[in-house]
Amino acid sequence: MIKIGIVGATGLVGREMLSVLQETTLSISELRLFATARNAGQTLNFRGLPHPIEIIQKHSWEKGMIILGATSSETACKWVPDALDAGACIIDNSSAYRMDENVPLVVPEVNPEAINPGHRLIANPNCSTIQLVMALGPLRDVSPIEWISVATYQSVSGGGREGIETLRRQEHEVPGKGHFHRNVICEIGLPEPSGYTGEEIKLIDETPKILGIDLPVFSSCARVPVMIGHTESVTVKFTERVSSEKVEQALAEAPGISVKDLGCQPVEAAGTDSVFVGRIRNHPNDDSIIQFWVTADNIRKGAALNAIQIMELLAKKLPTRHKLDR
Repeated sequence: MIKIGIVGATGLVGREMLSVLQETTLSISELRLFATARNAGQTLNFRGLPHPIEIIQKHSWEKGMIILGATSSETACKWVPDALDAGACIIDNSSAYRMDENVPLVVPEVNPEAINPGHRLIANPNCSTIQLVMALGPLRDVSPIEWISVATYQSVSGGGREGIETLRRQEHEVPGKGHFHRNVICEIGLPEPSGYTGEEIKLIDETPKILGIDLPVFSSCARVPVMIGHTESVTVKFTERVSSEKVEQALAEAPGISVKDLGCQPVEAAGTDSVFVGRIRNHPNDDSIIQFWVTADNIRKGAALNAIQIMELLAKKLPTRHKLDR
């Protein structure tokens, strides 16, 4: 029996975590939901029962709890240390701890070995990184990878509920600069001194850590007028010739991947657990280069589902309940 908490439970990802948690086979003895003071008085239903929203406080945490974090990095830096001091185990969806060398960054289908029972803080990767490494993971055994290039077309839900509400409002307005509607925003956030945005740097840094391969990742990220579902155009350069048929076979046999002849559109991916890979092809002038499209629900597999899968994986690796009390 496990005690579970969701921090940021009223947000887009937090609510999706609650939805996915309804489907888990884990035995849950208690569920507690946390949010900031502006959400005081709210309740959310879980398995037919109302659960009150608790305000995040320094002494909210219990020893042995598994806490799913769905807050901003700034907020996570405030509550995570207190929760660790209390003896809780945390799976954090923010970017605050992803590149900490002592914190595993995990996609269960790709690097489950990164988790051991002693870990009490595990990072959930960026949504774009999750679907990318889901497609790249099976290719590690096909042939050594030399480099990766990825261009993302990210839905407005990547910016949370505010992004969805903004697009809905702008659908009834005259398009202008900075509008999502009928537009492509060629940067997600302001570029850093390197010229890359934070979203692009996440792909550059997180991908090698999860794959366990030191290799360059060339990334470009754009926001598109889609409610839910990120799409990526991926190019993989191998060190030797690799046929598209061999890549397709490896992907078709991989858990969590659905292979399609054509690319999958976000409207098809929304609400599903799969990562869809399509239009797998060799470059016409270089047989060591493979290109394909990757699409997934960024709120579900790109955040909530992956966090729950980490929790389930962690539970399997715990021989007894008291291991969480370290």
